[in-house]
Order: sequence, then structure tokens, then C-alpha cells
Amino acid sequence: MNDLQAEYEVPGFGEGSFYIDHAYLRPPYKIGWEIDDFRTHGQHASRRTFEYERERQNHLVLNGWTVFRLPLDMIRDQPNKCRRFVLLTLGKLYGDFGEKKETSLPLKQRELVRFANKLQRPFSPAEAGELLGISTRHARTILHEMAEQGWLDRAGGLQRIRTYRLGEKGKLY
Repeated sequence: MNDLQAEYEVPGFGEGSFYIDHAYLRPPYKIGWEIDDFRTHGQHASRRTFEYERERQNHLVLNGWTVFRLPLDMIRDQPNKCRRFVLLTLGKLYGDFGEKKETSLPLKQRELVRFANKLQRPFSPAEAGELLGISTRHARTILHEMAEQGWLDRAGGLQRIRTYRLGEKGKLY
């Protein structure tokens, strides 16, 4: 959990900053874990507080955050249930947490499969390069190899492939 930060400040949209109770910042995702106390967020919430919380949530989502809300009572009373949910979420987004798969892929290829699965639309070599922090040319080479192996399918372009999408092998991973 090296990528977890408490009380993480997110710049607002011209109206100050928002704070996320716990931010998990590991590319390619930005995950926010909000801890909601019933008394503060439910029982004694004013209309203004209710509106602020919804606006805040919407701004975070628009800014690329995936936000999960956990009730404080559940954390206190059912900590194992919360732990399972967090691990299940991180496992779904980032990998299998030690469970050996039949076919393993190098890190960059795994990230591209996850990226394609999350997008559910064709993506360009430039997008892949940005995700991985590599040149578009290098990304194109990796994408071409993955398409040859069945992890990705060519989605656009006749002479030169312009976009890729998740292939059959990638859907099973």
C-alpha cells in the first residue's frame, strides 16, 4: 500500500480544493476511498452539505477519479468485509495479487490489456505510449507484437494500423 495517501488534496475547479480521505495513486488509475460517518453524511446532513458532497463527487469523477464510499460503521463492525472489498477492487484494477495465471505477460503488456479492457473502445499507439510513459514508436512495436499474439486486435487503418482494441486472448486474461 505504498501508493496510499491520507487526506489527499485535489485542486477544485476554481473553488478551492477538495480532500479525499484516502487516495490510491498508482497509474493508470486514481482511486479515492471516502469514509462516510452516518451522523455527518446522513442523519445530520443539511441541504447545503448534501449538495456539496454530490458536487465534490462529480468533480472528482470528471477529473478521472474512481471514488468508493465506505460507511464508518462497516469499517468498525466488519473490518474483514471492508478489507476484502478493497483487495477485490485493487485486484480487479491492477492484477491478481499473487494468484498465478496460465499465461503471464510482461508488465507493459499487462497494463495495455487492462487499459484496453477498461476503455472498451479502440485506442491509438499514442494513447498507449502516454499510458506507459514510452514513445509512440515503441508503443506501436509492442502493440503490433500483442496483436500478432492475439492479445489485441487491429481496429483501424488499412496500410498502417491506427488503432487497436482488446483481442479474444485479452478478454480471457
